Amino acid sequence: MVIVFTLGIATRIFFFDLPMIHDEGGYALAARGWFEGTGKLYADLWISRPQGIFVLYGITMKTFGYGVAAFRTMAWIFATFTVLATWFYARRWTTPRTALLVAFLCTLLLGSPTLEGYTANAEVFAGMPAAFAAFWLLRQAQTKWTIRGLIGIGVLIGLSTVLKPSGGTMWLAAIAFLMIYGDDARKTRFKRCGWITLGVGLVATITFIHGWTLGWHDFFYATVTYRFVQQSALSYGWLHNLRQIGWMLVNAAEFFLLIMLVWIFRIRLPLVRVLGSHRPEKDDLQSITSLPARWLRRVQNSRLFHTDDPGSLLLTLWIVAAVIGVFMGGDYWTHYLILLAPPISLWLGRNLDGIAHALVGWHRSLALAMFSILLILPYAVAFDGSDGIYQRLYRHPGYPAQTAVARYIRENTEPNQTIYVAFDQASIYYLADRRPAYRHLYDQELTALPNSYADIIAILNSDNRPVYIISTLHPGPFPDQSKAFWREVSRFYDLETMINGVPIYRVKPGLRFAGDGVTTSRSAPQLQVSAYDSRPPRREFASVREVTRQIVR
Repeated sequence: MVIVFTLGIATRIFFFDLPMIHDEGGYALAARGWFEGTGKLYADLWISRPQGIFVLYGITMKTFGYGVAAFRTMAWIFATFTVLATWFYARRWTTPRTALLVAFLCTLLLGSPTLEGYTANAEVFAGMPAAFAAFWLLRQAQTKWTIRGLIGIGVLIGLSTVLKPSGGTMWLAAIAFLMIYGDDARKTRFKRCGWITLGVGLVATITFIHGWTLGWHDFFYATVTYRFVQQSALSYGWLHNLRQIGWMLVNAAEFFLLIMLVWIFRIRLPLVRVLGSHRPEKDDLQSITSLPARWLRRVQNSRLFHTDDPGSLLLTLWIVAAVIGVFMGGDYWTHYLILLAPPISLWLGRNLDGIAHALVGWHRSLALAMFSILLILPYAVAFDGSDGIYQRLYRHPGYPAQTAVARYIRENTEPNQTIYVAFDQASIYYLADRRPAYRHLYDQELTALPNSYADIIAILNSDNRPVYIISTLHPGPFPDQSKAFWREVSRFYDLETMINGVPIYRVKPGLRFAGDGVTTSRSAPQLQVSAYDSRPPRREFASVREVTRQIVR
Protein backbone atom coordinates (compact mmCIF):
# COMPACT_ATOMS: atom_id res chain seq x y z
CA MET A 1 0.00 0.00 0.00
CA VAL A 2 2.99 2.33 0.46
CA ILE A 3 3.71 1.90 -3.25
CA VAL A 4 0.11 2.72 -4.13
CA PHE A 5 0.20 5.74 -1.79
CA THR A 6 3.33 7.02 -3.51
CA LEU A 7 1.82 6.34 -6.92
CA GLY A 8 -1.21 8.43 -5.95
CA ILE A 9 1.03 11.42 -5.34
CA ALA A 10 2.97 10.82 -8.56
CA THR A 11 -0.21 10.75 -10.67
CA ARG A 12 -1.30 14.18 -9.42
CA ILE A 13 1.81 16.18 -8.61
CA PHE A 14 2.17 17.52 -12.16
CA PHE A 15 -1.40 18.85 -12.13
CA PHE A 16 -1.70 20.51 -8.72
CA ASP A 17 -0.96 24.01 -10.03
CA LEU A 18 -2.88 23.80 -13.31
CA PRO A 19 -5.61 26.45 -13.67
CA MET A 20 -8.91 25.89 -11.91
CA ILE A 21 -11.67 24.36 -13.96
CA HIS A 22 -15.11 25.97 -13.90
CA ASP A 23 -16.56 23.44 -11.43
CA GLU A 24 -13.79 24.06 -8.91
CA GLY A 25 -14.20 27.81 -9.27
CA GLY A 26 -17.96 27.67 -8.74
CA TYR A 27 -17.71 25.47 -5.66
CA ALA A 28 -14.96 27.64 -4.18
CA LEU A 29 -16.88 30.86 -4.91
CA ALA A 30 -20.05 29.60 -3.22
CA ALA A 31 -18.18 28.09 -0.26
CA ARG A 32 -16.16 31.23 0.46
CA GLY A 33 -19.16 33.52 0.18
CA TRP A 34 -21.22 31.25 2.42
CA PHE A 35 -18.54 30.73 5.06
CA GLU A 36 -17.53 34.40 5.15
CA GLY A 37 -21.11 35.68 5.12
CA THR A 38 -20.71 37.76 1.96
CA GLY A 39 -23.46 35.90 0.12
CA LYS A 40 -26.44 33.65 0.61
CA LEU A 41 -26.31 30.08 -0.60
CA TYR A 42 -28.88 29.29 -3.34
CA ALA A 43 -29.76 32.99 -3.66
CA ASP A 44 -26.91 35.05 -5.08
CA LEU A 45 -24.56 32.08 -4.54
CA TRP A 46 -26.47 29.75 -6.85
CA ILE A 47 -25.16 26.32 -7.81
CA SER A 48 -27.36 23.28 -8.30
CA ARG A 49 -25.65 21.10 -5.68
CA PRO A 50 -26.48 20.10 -2.09
CA GLN A 51 -24.50 21.68 0.73
CA GLY A 52 -21.98 18.84 1.14
CA ILE A 53 -19.50 19.95 -1.50
CA PHE A 54 -19.54 23.53 -0.20
CA VAL A 55 -18.94 22.36 3.37
CA LEU A 56 -15.97 20.33 2.19
CA TYR A 57 -14.54 23.25 0.22
CA GLY A 58 -15.02 25.51 3.23
CA ILE A 59 -13.16 23.05 5.46
CA THR A 60 -10.35 22.93 2.91
CA MET A 61 -10.07 26.71 2.96
CA LYS A 62 -9.80 26.72 6.74
CA THR A 63 -7.18 23.96 6.84
CA PHE A 64 -5.05 23.99 3.67
CA GLY A 65 -5.70 27.39 2.14
CA TYR A 66 -7.60 29.05 -0.68
CA GLY A 67 -5.58 28.01 -3.73
CA VAL A 68 -6.23 25.38 -6.32
CA ALA A 69 -3.43 23.24 -4.87
CA ALA A 70 -5.27 23.14 -1.53
CA PHE A 71 -8.50 21.84 -3.07
CA ARG A 72 -6.69 19.25 -5.16
CA THR A 73 -4.74 18.09 -2.13
CA MET A 74 -8.01 17.45 -0.31
CA ALA A 75 -9.26 15.59 -3.40
CA TRP A 76 -6.10 13.46 -3.36
CA ILE A 77 -6.73 12.58 0.31
CA PHE A 78 -10.27 11.46 -0.52
CA ALA A 79 -9.04 9.51 -3.54
CA THR A 80 -6.46 7.75 -1.37
CA PHE A 81 -9.15 6.63 1.06
CA THR A 82 -11.28 5.52 -1.90
CA VAL A 83 -8.41 3.29 -3.04
CA LEU A 84 -8.13 1.96 0.53
CA ALA A 85 -11.84 1.07 0.63
CA THR A 86 -11.58 -0.62 -2.77
CA TRP A 87 -8.58 -2.60 -1.55
CA PHE A 88 -10.54 -3.71 1.53
CA TYR A 89 -13.35 -4.88 -0.76
CA ALA A 90 -10.92 -6.77 -2.98
CA ARG A 91 -9.26 -8.48 0.01
CA ARG A 92 -12.64 -9.90 1.05
CA TRP A 93 -13.58 -10.87 -2.49
CA THR A 94 -10.33 -12.04 -4.05
CA THR A 95 -6.74 -12.91 -3.15
CA PRO A 96 -4.22 -10.49 -1.57
CA ARG A 97 -2.27 -10.36 -4.83
CA THR A 98 -5.37 -9.47 -6.85
CA ALA A 99 -6.33 -6.91 -4.21
CA LEU A 100 -2.98 -5.17 -4.64
CA LEU A 101 -3.53 -5.11 -8.40
CA VAL A 102 -6.99 -3.61 -7.83
CA ALA A 103 -5.50 -0.86 -5.65
CA PHE A 104 -2.92 -0.11 -8.33
CA LEU A 105 -5.59 0.09 -11.05
CA CYS A 106 -7.90 2.22 -8.91
CA THR A 107 -5.10 4.70 -8.21
CA LEU A 108 -4.34 5.11 -11.90
CA LEU A 109 -7.98 5.48 -12.91
CA LEU A 110 -8.86 7.93 -10.14
CA GLY A 111 -5.97 10.20 -11.12
CA SER A 112 -6.39 9.84 -14.88
CA PRO A 113 -6.13 13.19 -16.71
CA THR A 114 -8.60 11.84 -19.24
CA LEU A 115 -11.23 11.63 -16.48
CA GLU A 116 -10.12 14.94 -14.90
CA GLY A 117 -9.14 12.89 -11.88
CA TYR A 118 -6.54 15.45 -10.83
CA THR A 119 -9.25 18.05 -10.14
CA ALA A 120 -11.31 18.63 -7.01
CA ASN A 121 -14.57 17.64 -8.67
CA ALA A 122 -17.51 16.48 -6.58
CA GLU A 123 -17.25 12.96 -8.03
CA VAL A 124 -13.80 12.50 -6.47
CA PHE A 125 -15.19 13.30 -3.02
CA ALA A 126 -18.47 11.39 -3.41
CA GLY A 127 -16.67 8.22 -4.44
CA MET A 128 -15.03 7.73 -1.05
CA PRO A 129 -18.13 7.22 1.15
CA ALA A 130 -19.74 5.17 -1.65
CA ALA A 131 -16.72 2.84 -1.77
CA PHE A 132 -16.72 2.38 2.02
CA ALA A 133 -20.47 1.72 1.91
CA ALA A 134 -19.89 -1.05 -0.65
CA PHE A 135 -17.10 -2.59 1.43
CA TRP A 136 -19.15 -2.44 4.64
CA LEU A 137 -22.14 -4.00 2.89
CA LEU A 138 -20.00 -6.88 1.61
CA ARG A 139 -18.51 -7.36 5.07
CA GLN A 140 -21.98 -7.51 6.63
CA ALA A 141 -23.10 -10.08 4.06
CA GLN A 142 -20.07 -12.28 4.77
CA THR A 143 -20.16 -12.01 8.57
CA LYS A 144 -23.29 -10.86 10.37
CA TRP A 145 -26.01 -8.33 9.68
CA THR A 146 -26.24 -5.68 12.38
CA ILE A 147 -28.63 -2.75 12.73
CA ARG A 148 -25.77 -0.40 13.53
CA GLY A 149 -23.86 -1.52 10.46
CA LEU A 150 -26.85 -1.13 8.15
CA ILE A 151 -27.57 2.37 9.45
CA GLY A 152 -23.89 3.23 9.04
CA ILE A 153 -24.01 2.07 5.42
CA GLY A 154 -27.02 4.30 4.86
CA VAL A 155 -25.24 7.28 6.41
CA LEU A 156 -22.28 6.76 4.08
CA ILE A 157 -24.60 6.63 1.07
CA GLY A 158 -26.30 9.78 2.31
CA LEU A 159 -22.96 11.57 2.62
CA SER A 160 -22.07 10.51 -0.91
CA THR A 161 -25.37 11.93 -2.12
CA VAL A 162 -24.97 15.35 -0.49
CA LEU A 163 -21.52 15.58 -2.07
CA LYS A 164 -22.87 14.64 -5.49
CA PRO A 165 -26.54 13.74 -6.13
CA SER A 166 -25.60 10.87 -8.44
CA GLY A 167 -24.09 9.19 -5.38
CA GLY A 168 -27.68 8.41 -4.38
CA THR A 169 -27.77 5.61 -6.95
CA MET A 170 -25.69 3.59 -4.46
CA TRP A 171 -28.83 3.36 -2.33
CA LEU A 172 -30.56 1.56 -5.22
CA ALA A 173 -27.62 -0.86 -5.47
CA ALA A 174 -27.74 -1.57 -1.72
CA ILE A 175 -31.50 -2.19 -1.72
CA ALA A 176 -31.25 -4.48 -4.75
CA PHE A 177 -28.40 -6.41 -3.11
CA LEU A 178 -30.35 -6.93 0.11
CA MET A 179 -33.39 -8.17 -1.80
CA ILE A 180 -31.48 -10.56 -4.08
CA TYR A 181 -28.73 -12.05 -1.94
CA GLY A 182 -29.29 -14.75 0.65
CA ASP A 183 -32.10 -17.06 1.68
CA ASP A 184 -33.62 -14.99 4.49
CA ALA A 185 -37.32 -14.32 4.70
CA ARG A 186 -38.70 -11.41 2.71
CA LYS A 187 -39.73 -9.64 5.91
CA THR A 188 -36.15 -9.76 7.18
CA ARG A 189 -34.85 -8.35 3.94
CA PHE A 190 -37.35 -5.51 4.04
CA LYS A 191 -36.22 -4.68 7.56
CA ARG A 192 -32.60 -4.46 6.44
CA CYS A 193 -33.61 -2.21 3.59
CA GLY A 194 -35.45 -0.05 6.09
CA TRP A 195 -32.36 0.34 8.31
CA ILE A 196 -30.21 1.43 5.37
CA THR A 197 -32.92 3.83 4.27
CA LEU A 198 -33.05 5.20 7.80
CA GLY A 199 -29.32 5.97 7.60
CA VAL A 200 -29.83 7.79 4.29
CA GLY A 201 -32.82 9.57 5.80
CA LEU A 202 -30.79 10.86 8.75
CA VAL A 203 -28.40 12.65 6.42
CA ALA A 204 -31.28 13.85 4.24
CA THR A 205 -33.16 15.20 7.27
CA ILE A 206 -30.19 17.28 8.40
CA THR A 207 -29.67 18.51 4.84
CA PHE A 208 -33.30 19.54 4.38
CA ILE A 209 -33.56 21.19 7.79
CA HIS A 210 -30.55 23.31 6.96
CA GLY A 211 -32.03 24.00 3.53
CA TRP A 212 -35.17 25.28 5.25
CA THR A 213 -33.09 27.80 7.20
CA LEU A 214 -31.49 28.99 3.96
CA GLY A 215 -34.87 29.46 2.29
CA TRP A 216 -36.89 26.45 1.33
CA HIS A 217 -37.97 27.53 -2.15
CA ASP A 218 -34.48 28.54 -3.29
CA PHE A 219 -32.90 25.45 -1.74
CA PHE A 220 -35.37 22.92 -3.13
CA TYR A 221 -35.36 24.50 -6.57
CA ALA A 222 -31.56 24.51 -6.81
CA THR A 223 -30.99 20.99 -5.47
CA VAL A 224 -34.01 19.08 -6.75
CA THR A 225 -36.49 20.84 -9.07
CA TYR A 226 -34.02 22.50 -11.40
CA ARG A 227 -32.11 19.31 -12.13
CA PHE A 228 -35.19 17.23 -12.85
CA VAL A 229 -37.02 19.84 -14.90
CA GLN A 230 -34.30 21.77 -16.70
CA GLN A 231 -30.99 19.91 -16.67
CA SER A 232 -31.08 16.13 -16.69
CA ALA A 233 -31.03 13.28 -19.17
CA LEU A 234 -34.85 13.28 -19.10
CA SER A 235 -35.15 16.99 -19.86
CA TYR A 236 -32.92 16.77 -22.95
CA GLY A 237 -33.92 15.18 -26.23
CA TRP A 238 -32.59 11.84 -27.33
CA LEU A 239 -30.47 13.47 -30.04
CA HIS A 240 -28.67 15.60 -27.44
CA ASN A 241 -28.06 12.57 -25.24
CA LEU A 242 -26.65 10.51 -28.10
CA ARG A 243 -24.39 13.34 -29.22
CA GLN A 244 -23.04 13.96 -25.72
CA ILE A 245 -22.53 10.24 -25.10
CA GLY A 246 -20.56 10.10 -28.33
CA TRP A 247 -18.32 12.95 -27.19
CA MET A 248 -17.79 11.24 -23.84
CA LEU A 249 -16.75 8.03 -25.59
CA VAL A 250 -14.27 9.96 -27.73
CA ASN A 251 -12.84 12.05 -24.89
CA ALA A 252 -12.39 9.00 -22.62
CA ALA A 253 -11.39 6.62 -25.39
CA GLU A 254 -8.54 4.99 -23.43
CA PHE A 255 -10.86 4.19 -20.52
CA PHE A 256 -13.51 2.55 -22.69
CA LEU A 257 -10.97 0.74 -24.88
CA LEU A 258 -9.41 -0.79 -21.78
CA ILE A 259 -12.76 -2.08 -20.56
CA MET A 260 -13.72 -3.37 -24.00
CA LEU A 261 -10.37 -5.07 -24.53
CA VAL A 262 -10.51 -6.87 -21.18
CA TRP A 263 -14.10 -7.89 -21.84
CA ILE A 264 -13.17 -9.32 -25.24
CA PHE A 265 -10.30 -11.29 -23.73
CA ARG A 266 -12.55 -12.74 -21.06
CA ILE A 267 -15.45 -13.74 -23.29
CA ARG A 268 -13.01 -15.27 -25.77
CA LEU A 269 -10.96 -16.99 -23.08
CA PRO A 270 -11.46 -20.54 -24.46
CA LEU A 271 -10.13 -19.39 -27.85
CA VAL A 272 -7.26 -17.60 -26.15
CA ARG A 273 -6.36 -20.82 -24.35
CA VAL A 274 -6.15 -22.60 -27.69
CA LEU A 275 -3.94 -19.94 -29.24
CA GLY A 276 -1.71 -19.76 -26.20
CA SER A 277 -1.09 -23.47 -25.64
CA HIS A 278 0.56 -26.16 -27.72
CA ARG A 279 -2.07 -28.80 -26.97
CA PRO A 280 -5.63 -27.48 -26.82
CA GLU A 281 -8.01 -29.43 -24.68
CA LYS A 282 -11.09 -31.07 -26.17
CA ASP A 283 -13.63 -29.14 -24.13
CA ASP A 284 -11.99 -25.87 -25.24
CA LEU A 285 -12.44 -26.77 -28.88
CA GLN A 286 -16.06 -27.77 -28.27
CA SER A 287 -16.78 -24.50 -26.51
CA ILE A 288 -15.45 -22.63 -29.55
CA THR A 289 -17.47 -24.54 -32.10
CA SER A 290 -20.64 -24.83 -30.03
CA LEU A 291 -22.50 -21.53 -29.91
CA PRO A 292 -24.66 -22.26 -26.82
CA ALA A 293 -21.68 -23.54 -24.87
CA ARG A 294 -19.61 -20.55 -25.91
CA TRP A 295 -22.23 -18.08 -24.70
CA LEU A 296 -22.58 -19.99 -21.43
CA ARG A 297 -18.81 -19.84 -20.94
CA ARG A 298 -18.87 -16.11 -21.67
CA VAL A 299 -21.40 -15.54 -18.92
CA GLN A 300 -19.43 -17.69 -16.51
CA ASN A 301 -16.12 -16.05 -17.38
CA SER A 302 -17.53 -12.59 -16.65
CA ARG A 303 -17.57 -13.54 -12.94
CA LEU A 304 -20.24 -10.97 -12.34
CA PHE A 305 -23.39 -13.07 -12.43
CA HIS A 306 -23.11 -15.47 -9.50
CA THR A 307 -25.88 -14.54 -7.08
CA ASP A 308 -24.40 -16.92 -4.52
CA ASP A 309 -21.20 -14.86 -4.46
CA PRO A 310 -21.91 -11.59 -2.59
CA GLY A 311 -18.79 -9.90 -3.93
CA SER A 312 -19.69 -10.53 -7.58
CA LEU A 313 -23.35 -9.63 -7.13
CA LEU A 314 -22.66 -6.42 -5.24
CA LEU A 315 -20.00 -5.40 -7.77
CA THR A 316 -22.47 -5.86 -10.61
CA LEU A 317 -25.03 -3.69 -8.86
CA TRP A 318 -22.36 -1.12 -7.96
CA ILE A 319 -21.33 -0.81 -11.62
CA VAL A 320 -24.96 -0.49 -12.73
CA ALA A 321 -25.58 2.19 -10.10
CA ALA A 322 -22.48 4.13 -11.20
CA VAL A 323 -23.57 3.96 -14.85
CA ILE A 324 -26.99 5.35 -13.87
CA GLY A 325 -25.19 8.12 -12.00
CA VAL A 326 -23.16 8.98 -15.10
CA PHE A 327 -26.33 9.20 -17.19
CA MET A 328 -28.39 11.22 -14.70
CA GLY A 329 -27.22 14.73 -15.52
CA GLY A 330 -27.44 14.56 -19.29
CA ASP A 331 -24.13 16.39 -19.79
CA TYR A 332 -21.84 13.33 -19.87
CA TRP A 333 -18.62 15.05 -18.85
CA THR A 334 -15.69 12.65 -18.59
CA HIS A 335 -15.24 13.38 -14.88
CA TYR A 336 -18.61 11.69 -14.29
CA LEU A 337 -16.77 8.44 -15.03
CA ILE A 338 -14.80 8.84 -11.79
CA LEU A 339 -17.82 7.25 -10.09
CA LEU A 340 -17.09 4.13 -12.14
CA ALA A 341 -13.39 3.98 -11.29
CA PRO A 342 -13.58 1.97 -8.01
CA PRO A 343 -15.98 -0.79 -9.19
CA ILE A 344 -14.36 -0.98 -12.63
CA SER A 345 -10.98 -1.35 -10.93
CA LEU A 346 -12.33 -4.37 -9.04
CA TRP A 347 -13.71 -5.85 -12.22
CA LEU A 348 -10.50 -5.19 -14.15
CA GLY A 349 -8.29 -6.59 -11.40
CA ARG A 350 -10.25 -9.84 -11.13
CA ASN A 351 -10.35 -10.33 -14.89
CA LEU A 352 -6.75 -9.34 -15.53
CA ASP A 353 -5.69 -11.89 -12.97
CA GLY A 354 -7.67 -14.55 -14.85
CA ILE A 355 -6.24 -13.46 -18.20
CA ALA A 356 -2.68 -13.60 -16.86
CA HIS A 357 -3.28 -17.18 -15.72
CA ALA A 358 -4.96 -18.25 -18.97
CA LEU A 359 -2.32 -16.89 -21.35
CA VAL A 360 1.24 -18.16 -21.69
CA GLY A 361 4.40 -16.94 -23.35
CA TRP A 362 4.35 -13.98 -25.67
CA HIS A 363 0.54 -13.90 -25.68
CA ARG A 364 0.55 -12.96 -22.01
CA SER A 365 3.28 -10.35 -22.51
CA LEU A 366 1.46 -8.81 -25.46
CA ALA A 367 -1.86 -8.63 -23.61
CA LEU A 368 -0.33 -7.08 -20.49
CA ALA A 369 1.55 -4.55 -22.63
CA MET A 370 -1.69 -3.50 -24.33
CA PHE A 371 -3.48 -3.09 -21.01
CA SER A 372 -0.56 -1.15 -19.53
CA ILE A 373 -0.39 1.26 -22.46
CA LEU A 374 -4.09 2.09 -22.18
CA LEU A 375 -3.69 2.71 -18.45
CA ILE A 376 -0.61 4.90 -18.70
CA LEU A 377 -1.32 6.68 -21.99
CA PRO A 378 -3.48 9.46 -20.43
CA TYR A 379 -0.53 10.52 -18.27
CA ALA A 380 1.61 11.27 -21.33
CA VAL A 381 0.05 14.72 -21.35
CA ALA A 382 2.22 15.62 -18.34
CA PHE A 383 5.26 15.68 -20.66
CA ASP A 384 3.71 17.94 -23.30
CA GLY A 385 4.67 21.20 -21.58
CA SER A 386 2.26 23.92 -20.48
CA ASP A 387 0.88 24.64 -23.95
CA GLY A 388 0.28 20.97 -24.67
CA ILE A 389 -1.41 20.39 -21.33
CA TYR A 390 -3.71 23.39 -21.81
CA GLN A 391 -4.65 22.28 -25.30
CA ARG A 392 -5.30 18.64 -24.46
CA LEU A 393 -6.91 18.99 -21.03
CA TYR A 394 -8.78 22.28 -21.13
CA ARG A 395 -9.74 22.80 -24.79
CA HIS A 396 -10.65 26.35 -23.78
CA PRO A 397 -8.52 29.34 -24.81
CA GLY A 398 -9.38 31.41 -21.74
CA TYR A 399 -8.07 29.05 -19.06
CA PRO A 400 -4.30 29.72 -19.24
CA ALA A 401 -4.81 33.45 -18.63
CA GLN A 402 -7.41 33.22 -15.87
CA THR A 403 -5.10 33.90 -12.92
CA ALA A 404 -3.53 36.97 -14.56
CA VAL A 405 -6.95 38.22 -15.62
CA ALA A 406 -8.34 37.76 -12.12
CA ARG A 407 -5.41 39.61 -10.61
CA TYR A 408 -5.91 42.54 -12.97
CA ILE A 409 -9.61 42.73 -12.10
CA ARG A 410 -8.87 42.56 -8.38
CA GLU A 411 -6.38 45.40 -8.61
CA ASN A 412 -8.69 47.67 -10.63
CA THR A 413 -12.01 47.21 -8.83
CA GLU A 414 -13.50 47.66 -5.38
CA PRO A 415 -14.79 44.67 -3.36
CA ASN A 416 -18.44 45.76 -3.71
CA GLN A 417 -18.30 46.00 -7.50
CA THR A 418 -19.49 43.25 -9.82
CA ILE A 419 -18.04 41.75 -12.98
CA TYR A 420 -19.36 39.40 -15.63
CA VAL A 421 -17.40 36.60 -17.31
CA ALA A 422 -18.75 35.73 -20.74
CA PHE A 423 -19.20 32.79 -20.46
CA ASP A 424 -18.74 29.75 -18.21
CA GLN A 425 -15.51 30.36 -16.31
CA ALA A 426 -16.53 30.75 -12.69
CA SER A 427 -12.95 30.45 -11.46
CA ILE A 428 -12.28 34.07 -12.49
CA TYR A 429 -14.92 35.28 -10.03
CA TYR A 430 -13.30 33.28 -7.27
CA LEU A 431 -9.70 34.25 -8.06
CA ALA A 432 -10.63 37.93 -8.47
CA ASP A 433 -12.78 37.84 -5.32
CA ARG A 434 -15.52 39.79 -7.07
CA ARG A 435 -19.24 39.04 -7.23
CA PRO A 436 -20.82 37.94 -10.52
CA ALA A 437 -23.40 40.27 -12.05
CA TYR A 438 -25.61 37.26 -12.86
CA ARG A 439 -25.99 34.38 -10.45
CA HIS A 440 -25.99 31.59 -13.06
CA LEU A 441 -22.37 30.78 -13.86
CA TYR A 442 -22.36 27.90 -16.36
CA ASP A 443 -23.22 27.31 -20.00
CA GLN A 444 -25.58 24.50 -19.08
CA GLU A 445 -27.61 26.79 -16.82
CA LEU A 446 -27.74 29.57 -19.41
CA THR A 447 -28.95 27.05 -21.99
CA ALA A 448 -31.49 25.39 -19.70
CA LEU A 449 -33.11 28.55 -18.34
CA PRO A 450 -35.34 30.13 -21.03
CA ASN A 451 -35.00 33.71 -19.76
CA SER A 452 -31.27 33.77 -19.06
CA TYR A 453 -30.28 35.59 -22.25
CA ALA A 454 -32.88 38.31 -21.74
CA ASP A 455 -31.86 38.64 -18.09
CA ILE A 456 -28.20 39.21 -18.95
CA ILE A 457 -28.98 41.78 -21.63
CA ALA A 458 -31.36 43.55 -19.23
CA ILE A 459 -28.54 43.80 -16.68
CA LEU A 460 -26.30 45.45 -19.27
CA ASN A 461 -29.03 48.01 -19.96
CA SER A 462 -29.57 48.85 -16.28
CA ASP A 463 -27.65 50.95 -13.78
CA ASN A 464 -26.66 47.67 -12.10
CA ARG A 465 -24.41 46.68 -14.98
CA PRO A 466 -21.04 45.16 -14.02
CA VAL A 467 -17.98 47.39 -14.05
CA TYR A 468 -16.00 44.87 -16.12
CA ILE A 469 -16.88 42.26 -18.70
CA ILE A 470 -14.31 39.58 -19.44
CA SER A 471 -14.43 37.57 -22.61
CA THR A 472 -13.20 33.99 -22.29
CA LEU A 473 -12.99 33.69 -26.09
CA HIS A 474 -15.93 31.34 -25.88
CA PRO A 475 -18.91 31.90 -28.23
CA GLY A 476 -21.46 31.21 -25.53
CA PRO A 477 -24.48 28.92 -25.45
CA PHE A 478 -27.02 31.18 -27.16
CA PRO A 479 -28.53 30.50 -30.60
CA ASP A 480 -27.18 33.70 -32.20
CA GLN A 481 -23.61 32.96 -31.09
CA SER A 482 -24.13 35.66 -28.43
CA LYS A 483 -24.17 38.47 -31.04
CA ALA A 484 -26.94 40.37 -29.25
CA PHE A 485 -24.92 40.28 -26.04
CA TRP A 486 -21.77 41.65 -27.65
CA ARG A 487 -23.79 44.31 -29.45
CA GLU A 488 -24.95 45.59 -26.06
CA VAL A 489 -21.41 45.38 -24.75
CA SER A 490 -20.22 47.66 -27.57
CA ARG A 491 -22.86 50.21 -26.55
CA PHE A 492 -21.89 50.44 -22.90
CA TYR A 493 -18.27 49.25 -22.67
CA ASP A 494 -14.83 50.08 -24.02
CA LEU A 495 -12.01 47.63 -24.54
CA GLU A 496 -9.57 48.48 -21.75
CA THR A 497 -6.85 45.87 -22.03
CA MET A 498 -5.95 42.41 -23.23
CA ILE A 499 -4.12 39.84 -21.13
CA ASN A 500 -2.67 36.89 -23.01
CA GLY A 501 -5.24 37.44 -25.73
CA VAL A 502 -8.22 37.74 -23.37
CA PRO A 503 -10.17 41.01 -23.89
CA ILE A 504 -11.31 42.95 -20.81
CA TYR A 505 -14.00 45.60 -21.20
CA ARG A 506 -14.76 48.44 -18.79
CA VAL A 507 -17.98 50.41 -18.56
CA LYS A 508 -17.82 53.66 -20.54
CA PRO A 509 -17.20 56.93 -18.70
CA GLY A 510 -20.34 58.65 -17.48
CA LEU A 511 -22.37 55.42 -17.08
CA ARG A 512 -23.54 53.95 -13.79
CA PHE A 513 -22.58 50.48 -12.69
CA ALA A 514 -23.23 48.20 -9.73
CA GLY A 515 -21.22 49.11 -6.68
CA ASP A 516 -20.68 52.69 -7.82
CA GLY A 517 -23.95 54.44 -7.00
CA VAL A 518 -22.91 57.69 -8.67
CA THR A 519 -22.09 58.75 -12.19
CA THR A 520 -18.44 58.16 -12.78
CA SER A 521 -16.22 60.62 -14.61
CA ARG A 522 -13.23 58.31 -14.68
CA SER A 523 -11.84 58.00 -18.15
CA ALA A 524 -10.88 54.60 -19.42
CA PRO A 525 -7.14 54.11 -19.96
CA GLN A 526 -5.70 53.48 -23.39
CA LEU A 527 -5.61 49.94 -24.72
CA GLN A 528 -2.68 48.09 -23.24
CA VAL A 529 -1.43 44.53 -23.19
CA SER A 530 -0.61 43.39 -19.68
CA ALA A 531 1.79 40.63 -18.72
CA TYR A 532 1.07 39.79 -15.10
CA ASP A 533 2.76 37.06 -13.16
CA SER A 534 0.36 34.12 -13.35
CA ARG A 535 1.14 33.06 -9.77
CA PRO A 536 -1.42 34.22 -7.18
CA PRO A 537 -0.25 36.10 -4.08
CA ARG A 538 1.12 33.82 -1.36
CA ARG A 539 -0.88 35.43 1.40
CA GLU A 540 -4.16 34.47 -0.29
CA PHE A 541 -3.42 31.27 -2.17
CA ALA A 542 -1.45 28.34 -0.79
CA SER A 543 1.21 26.77 -3.00
CA VAL A 544 1.93 23.06 -3.34
CA ARG A 545 4.90 23.48 -0.98
CA GLU A 546 2.76 25.17 1.69
CA VAL A 547 0.01 22.55 1.43
CA THR A 548 2.53 19.71 1.69
CA ARG A 549 4.11 21.31 4.75
CA GLN A 550 0.72 21.51 6.46
CA ILE A 551 -0.02 17.85 5.72
CA VAL A 552 3.33 16.78 7.21
CA ARG A 553 2.65 18.84 10.32
